[in-house]
Amino acid sequence: MHISKKSSNFAHKMKQRGLYIVLLLLMAALLYAEQHTLRAEADRPGYGTGTNVLTRGMIQWETGFEAMHIPDMHLVTLPTTLFRFGLHERAELRVEYTGGLLINDHPDSNPETNDEHTYYCDPLYIGTKLMLWGGSDEPQQRWIPRTSVMLNIGVPITRSVAKRMPISGNADLLFENDITDWLTIQYEFGTHWIEWAPMPDFFASLGMNFAATENIAFFVENYNYFDCDNNIELIGYKTAYNVNLDFGMTYMPHPRVQLDMYAGFNCYATEPLLKGPKNQCFLGLGVAWLLHAPK
Repeated sequence: MHISKKSSNFAHKMKQRGLYIVLLLLMAALLYAEQHTLRAEADRPGYGTGTNVLTRGMIQWETGFEAMHIPDMHLVTLPTTLFRFGLHERAELRVEYTGGLLINDHPDSNPETNDEHTYYCDPLYIGTKLMLWGGSDEPQQRWIPRTSVMLNIGVPITRSVAKRMPISGNADLLFENDITDWLTIQYEFGTHWIEWAPMPDFFASLGMNFAATENIAFFVENYNYFDCDNNIELIGYKTAYNVNLDFGMTYMPHPRVQLDMYAGFNCYATEPLLKGPKNQCFLGLGVAWLLHAPK
């Protein structure tokens, strides 16, 4: 749906409000988090997902805000919300809403639509992460990566979303190897169903995590989308793929609270809107909070 505003800085205000929300949530986390030996192990930041699974009785909340710039438009991902519930030593329940996208055309590219903003309401995702192999301390088995599988299904929450996205979701295999005490390699392969496509597209990521101290870590990640042949035929392409790079850091001011900041850009893309490749960059902030852990 289209929302018309009198002020041309509406998108800027929405970015500010999203940032304020994240900061308020961060303040709440710092004020109410209790001292505990257990530490938060967040799936954020980055587009790849770690293999860790919340054990039974644990509840974790993760949220964040992202702004993306494309030459002809600005996109704002409204604050995401992910709740993770530990069901078993090797299984967790996940409920996620990405917040939706607020899109604003750049005034230089289309002055007539400068006051027009489009909001895309995403579905609610419900899923699980299952630990298949938790690793081993045995020397002969240390090369085998920790392995998990993540399954999510999208549930439309508005009539318009239901019309354009009757089925969506993803199925991913997640892997991690500890190279040293301070370096971990994380990689992922999966299939993702998107809103307009009859067949799932393919996703792959490779990331490296560097633990600088007990509370500070850095990461760099390459993640890529490869469109299915049946899908790209609908948009008139022979091939379609998107190659991206992002990097950032995490900081834990409290064992139960993780803060993150990251940025990234696309290295190459066959633009799926028939307008040619476009450069894009993005910046994000977030927080993860381990709300409850069994004593």
